[in-house]
Amino acid sequence: MRFKLLFILLVFGLYSKGAAQINPITPSDPKKEGVVNIYQDESIRRLLDTYIIANAARPGMQGFRVRIFFDLGQQSRTTSLDEQTKFMETMPGINVYRTFDSPYYKVSVGDFRTRDEALKLLKLIEKQYPKAFIVSEWIHFPKLN
Repeated sequence: MRFKLLFILLVFGLYSKGAAQINPITPSDPKKEGVVNIYQDESIRRLLDTYIIANAARPGMQGFRVRIFFDLGQQSRTTSLDEQTKFMETMPGINVYRTFDSPYYKVSVGDFRTRDEALKLLKLIEKQYPKAFIVSEWIHFPKLN
């Protein structure tokens, strides 16, 4: 029984491939352009417009940064500012972000689309910043190479 079913499927498969090659679909008039009409509910259009407006209000994307400083305490504000300045002097051209998320001061660097891109920077700075690590954050759109 299995053999018969396999044989029928095999013959049907070969026939359908052969039929498609023999009778290709060609337009009746190749110079005419086709017209595609899309009919959709108005709520889909409104939902898409809402999505576009929400994304325009917060430009960027989910990506990765390298966190070079993360601390709390009385001196953490001053220390985070020092770390930010030091990194900007040693690595010009890489964006530096200092944030306060109570009670922590954080300094993150870079805007990377993938973890692999962030890992390259992490390997480059690991001697200066041995406690640095990669974090997932909302980033600005990085420049495309």
